[in-house]
Amino acid sequence: MKKCLVVLTGIMLLALFVPTASASLFTGYMDCGGVGSVTGTTGFVGGSVAPPGNGNVTINASGVAQITCPAYASIPAGDYITQIDLQLQDDAHKPSASGASVIDNWNGVSGLTFATNNWLESITMLSTTAINFDKCIPTGGMVTTGGVCPVVLSFTVTGQPTTFGAIVLSVQAIAGSGGGVAAGNGGDSADLYIQYEYSPVAPEPATLGLMGGALLGLGIFGSKKLRRS
Repeated sequence: MKKCLVVLTGIMLLALFVPTASASLFTGYMDCGGVGSVTGTTGFVGGSVAPPGNGNVTINASGVAQITCPAYASIPAGDYITQIDLQLQDDAHKPSASGASVIDNWNGVSGLTFATNNWLESITMLSTTAINFDKCIPTGGMVTTGGVCPVVLSFTVTGQPTTFGAIVLSVQAIAGSGGGVAAGNGGDSADLYIQYEYSPVAPEPATLGLMGGALLGLGIFGSKKLRRS
């Protein structure tokens, strides 16, 4: 019995002091809002907006849409935010001709530390068949791998925050050199989604030391008790 108690105590201490990797928890993507062009036009001037929930979308006279992801404060107790993922969904239909393209230029406005030169992610939707836009090509910014849509941008969060403020991005659609959407029935859209990743706060070393000392004392006490009996 004494050997069993000592071994058990050792295992518990080992479990306390061996670092463990906690998998991040995902909230799932939330829709911040979207914008669409008027039928037959490429740009977003006079287009439609679809803000969900507390999101907000506006379009100025130049066709620049501004999409706001609302502040987030739904982190579970004991966890903190480690990463923010932004998903850029761009779509276009009915090209004007083979080689036609629509370019969505995304810009970071506020809420995150974006790269220098006023962070920019350009996404080109290209038609090679004149039937549909069959290629999606990120051409600048954080993601430059061709043919991957939607584009996901990941930002590391420091300081172990449990809340996060609003994040604002802008997007503008323009026709490429081969033309944009068909004048009769073409159109395009852009949508922004956000996901927060979070992980549990690790116990402080002092707390681990107290727990380990208590378990060690319990093991010694049990060993002495067994020796007397």
